[in-house]
Amino acid sequence: MTSISTDIIQAGMGVILKGMAHKYGLDTTDINFKDTPARVSRMYDEIFSGIQDTDRQIQDILNSSFPSDYDQMILVRDIEVFSMCPHHFLPVHYHISVAYVPSEKGYVLGLSKLARLVEVLAKRPVLQEQLTKDIAEHLASLKDCKGAACVVKGLHYCMVMRGVKQTNATTITSSLKGIFLSKPEARQEFLELTR
Repeated sequence: MTSISTDIIQAGMGVILKGMAHKYGLDTTDINFKDTPARVSRMYDEIFSGIQDTDRQIQDILNSSFPSDYDQMILVRDIEVFSMCPHHFLPVHYHISVAYVPSEKGYVLGLSKLARLVEVLAKRPVLQEQLTKDIAEHLASLKDCKGAACVVKGLHYCMVMRGVKQTNATTITSSLKGIFLSKPEARQEFLELTR
């Protein structure tokens, strides 16, 4: 049984296919298009899973932290995720590095939770600038966190497949919070480790 929202997405894809048939002469009777609307709807469930209940998903991740007396930088580099550009609904391929500094009596996350945080926030149609800011802000909200940092490197298919057609142009954004903003040595260490 399908939901109303699933039916709407499938119907929308059907309209797009009809529009392509009308404008470009696409043969939508080809067997390969038979189940395309349903496949697109199922794909959207997966690639946009960060939209629904985003706050709850983030809280579940942050609530899984545990006490630790470690008070130095924790960094995970090159988390690879895909997202969608909200302007053209084309993919963006990201490599994201995140770091935070817990306090001596603070809390730390399991390393997989850092990747999970990034993944949840990327699975939305979101601008790279906003994604970068969101990741750093959520990480900085970890209990007794002294600072958080995020560097995002994105290959945008709206620039690769269309328009300027720049197949190797990478967009880089960063967001620094707390100690990474106030202490140049912390910022420098993070930037050196993410090169």
